[in-house]
Amino acid sequence: MNKKLTKILVLGLFMVVVPQLLFAMTKSVEESNLTEKMAMLVFQLSFILIAAWCGGFVFEKLKLPKVLGEIFSGTIIGPYCFGAIPFWGFPQGFFPLQPDFPVTVELYSFTAVAAIILLFLVGLETDINTFFRFSLAGSVIGIGGVFFSFIFGDFLGIIIARNLLGLNCGFMHPVPLFLGIISTATSVGITARILSEKRKMNSPEGVTILAGAVIDDILGIIILAIVIGISKTEHVQWNSVAKIALKAVGIWFIFSLLGITCSRYLSRFLKKIKDKTTISIISLALAFLLAGIFEKSGLAMIIGAYIMGLSLSKTDLSYIIQDQLTVLQKFLVPIFFCVMGMLLNISEVANPTILTYGLIYSAVAIAGKLIGCSIPAMFLNFNFQGALRIGVGMIPRGEVALIMAGIGLSLGILENEIFSIAIIMTFITTLITPAILERLLQSKKKVLRKEQTASQDDKEVIYTMPNPETSEFLLQKIVAVFESEGFYVLAIKVPDLIYKIRKNRMSITLRYSDDALIFDCLAQDESFIHTLFYEVLAELEQNMKKLQVLTNKADIGKKIFGVSQTVINSKAKVYSGETPFSVLTPLAMQIDLKGNTKEEIIRELTELLVSSGQLNQDEFEPVLSDLLEREANMSTGMQFGIALPHAKSVSIDKIISAVGLKKQGVNFESLDNQDSKIFVVTVAPKDSPQSYLMYMSEITKFLMVDANRTAILASKNNSELHQVFNRHG
Repeated sequence: MNKKLTKILVLGLFMVVVPQLLFAMTKSVEESNLTEKMAMLVFQLSFILIAAWCGGFVFEKLKLPKVLGEIFSGTIIGPYCFGAIPFWGFPQGFFPLQPDFPVTVELYSFTAVAAIILLFLVGLETDINTFFRFSLAGSVIGIGGVFFSFIFGDFLGIIIARNLLGLNCGFMHPVPLFLGIISTATSVGITARILSEKRKMNSPEGVTILAGAVIDDILGIIILAIVIGISKTEHVQWNSVAKIALKAVGIWFIFSLLGITCSRYLSRFLKKIKDKTTISIISLALAFLLAGIFEKSGLAMIIGAYIMGLSLSKTDLSYIIQDQLTVLQKFLVPIFFCVMGMLLNISEVANPTILTYGLIYSAVAIAGKLIGCSIPAMFLNFNFQGALRIGVGMIPRGEVALIMAGIGLSLGILENEIFSIAIIMTFITTLITPAILERLLQSKKKVLRKEQTASQDDKEVIYTMPNPETSEFLLQKIVAVFESEGFYVLAIKVPDLIYKIRKNRMSITLRYSDDALIFDCLAQDESFIHTLFYEVLAELEQNMKKLQVLTNKADIGKKIFGVSQTVINSKAKVYSGETPFSVLTPLAMQIDLKGNTKEEIIRELTELLVSSGQLNQDEFEPVLSDLLEREANMSTGMQFGIALPHAKSVSIDKIISAVGLKKQGVNFESLDNQDSKIFVVTVAPKDSPQSYLMYMSEITKFLMVDANRTAILASKNNSELHQVFNRHG
């Protein structure tokens, strides 16, 4: 049996048997109910984290939203599926179905904390300046989307509640109201990712979608507060509805105004703490405090968390808080989505009636956004193409919709059947949007009826880079200089790396790619960008001059072949779990190279990589270019007739290598000024870390031995040459 497979089976057996033995041992020990609950919670969290990661990983590989994978995993391991199957040591399963609620209170408390953190971070990521700048279009589109989605969802909710639950209800009944409010939510995260990938984030439709989503979420959360207030009153009258609405809007407005107004003073106070981690913890504590205040006021906790995040989003601290809370977010948020999946009753989803209503609800939710967002956009200078992009971009539901549905379920307002319908809608709307929006964004057609002139306040400063290495090197130096100047920097990994840089009221975006560094800033800050870049270049130039004085590259190259023979003759270390030269195959050998110049030899060696099957024909030219570029920087001709042409390339995903001989010798500009006869070409992947230098080191140590070089040059055919490397490697 394969050793690796054996290890996996042993590990799996260990993970299954040990917990059982522990539970079997503890059966005879009288424990408190609290201890049992905590032990069960620990096991449940471990399974949830692993399942959420696996589901997210699989869905990402399928190019589907990660969040759907986490929800799907929760459904599979939940109480309505495999979670309730009896198991040795777990007579009711790992996730037994509870009498009043599908999961335990202890487990659901984690989702409440996760929801607070999630909405706190959503508030932090809200760009208020962008919101105000595009407030007209965003407000109209956001209001339109909320209005039509809510009306459509509420009226459909009446039909569903009457036919499915047998309720004699009207428009103001809590169940239809919740279906209306759930359909208003917009998960702009999926849309933002697609816009970023297509470089449309700063396009008219991109910015309008983001601004509209802010309005959408704010209105949705306010309506949620009103609906929760209505659901707590037995008899709903319009005067009581008005009071609840005024209370919700009033509390929202007061705390939002206080938060945004006092954010500068709060930022100054937090900066006195100095330590970034402590600043983030105190900020999160304030979010929990405000969440508790809102809950005590009869509103949802997530509203308070969102307001605290929104308040701090104006400050330069927002970036470091987001950065410091990343680990906590990655720990808790998958738990939230996974537990939401656990609340889904598979048997109900499989019920043709539930599935049918879920599909109808999805269609209504899609129609609400398309009608409510696309039609208003047509009157805001967008043509049909632009309006359609905006409407589709507002379709996906996600974390906010799930939070709202979870609140409705936990309050006892929604039955499991209604919750299942909401989950189906969330799945479908989140699933279909990426493919449709990507197709719409491929079009080069104009999206505006009348093109607008660029704002004089915004500037784009572009510095073109000669190669990826220079771009990456300068990037790290520039980020370090920004931080030394007191700026807070947040790195965001999208297809291109983006840095959000802020200090007080100065806000700069740095976009990194292999061929350029691009700064987005206000016109008044353009001079600062040029000054900073100039100083970085001046400092690097000064350091390079000092580096040239410090050492000599030729001397270092000679030292590579100057190691004592005692060390060289010792047994080489194992390379990546195999023999050092296992990448060299019989087909990757050529004892009679035809080239007479350095360039001809390198081309012939690259052709050998293709003929040996290590390189595809369409990868030939890029790899050859990488090898020649590396050779142009500094010769790879060493000593003793050896040359080691090598490079890193984005065209491959593993180390490839070949050996060639030119027994007459070729001028390779070697360190000892002797012609090179033995050539070993090596190409390694640029983005995937592998033992590139380790392999080169083993090759060097092997070739330093006189007997090895003699055997190589004495080889009469390619097979014999391979045997020399195979025998000694």
